Amino acid sequence: MDLLREVLVTLTIVTTGLSAGVLAGFGYAVIPGLTRAGADVAVAAMQRMNSAILNPLFAVIFGGGLLFGALTVWLGWGSGLRWWAFAATVLTALGIVITMVVNVPANDRLDAAGDVRGDEAESVWSRFTAVWVPWNVVRSLLTAAAMVVLIVGLLVG
Repeated sequence: MDLLREVLVTLTIVTTGLSAGVLAGFGYAVIPGLTRAGADVAVAAMQRMNSAILNPLFAVIFGGGLLFGALTVWLGWGSGLRWWAFAATVLTALGIVITMVVNVPANDRLDAAGDVRGDEAESVWSRFTAVWVPWNVVRSLLTAAAMVVLIVGLLVG
């Protein structure tokens, strides 16, 4: 049981860290880079990324922190790690809720805009980033905090 719990904790940390990295990377590099390229390029590129990211590997990375975290809480309930793992799982869940309630609908609206150019692309990109970027910061911080909480729990638990 200890080995299984250790594997689950490791998987939770790895998937949560990868997810936090992807989210943060979009925030500090991808979106600013697309914005610098101009709205015509940004809208089209982000539409392509929205479809490309929907794959099994990303699903494991993005959902792994929640799934493996919940299993870690369950298997580690009798250990000193339980509340740390629980807090990390709640933080991860909050990030996923934000994704589903805010970021995915923003992605869907961007995709629904279709092939836009010029002023229309500027308007679509501006509306997209006004919603997507600040909430991406929040979910990035929540997911990074989840990883930190779990690591601290391992160190002090």
